[in-house]
Amino acid sequence: MFSFQLIPRPVIACVEGLSWGMDRPTVERHLGVTLAPLQKEEVGDLFEVRNFQMSGLPVKSLRVRFEEEYGLKQLAYEIEYENMTEVLAGLRHRFGPPVGTSVDIAGKSSQQQWIWHTGDDVITAIKSEELPFLLSYRPSLLDPSFL
Repeated sequence: MFSFQLIPRPVIACVEGLSWGMDRPTVERHLGVTLAPLQKEEVGDLFEVRNFQMSGLPVKSLRVRFEEEYGLKQLAYEIEYENMTEVLAGLRHRFGPPVGTSVDIAGKSSQQQWIWHTGDDVITAIKSEELPFLLSYRPSLLDPSFL
């Protein structure tokens, strides 16, 4: 006979004190900012703040996605390239070596990706020739213990 016990627990999401599923007012209070909705109709659940500070590091833009039933679902930072090395080194120090890939997009440009799976989060860092350095966090859909 098998028995499963599910115990809800907060899941830390990329910024200490945040957890997946938080509502927008709670996230705004924690970050000390007001998130503005993006003006695109198809993404009514996407909010943004520009010129944000993350632990003293300047961030061009912080975008946060909320789902009506599930709350906080994704965070993405756009960071200047000059700070990319420090961010990548910090992630490597905290979570270990990432999985890294390089992708050529139709021969036009290339991008590098680094991915960490923390057990609770999937963290993706993307360096592209055409876009700012991007750092994205979302809750993991996969429990690594099932692999």
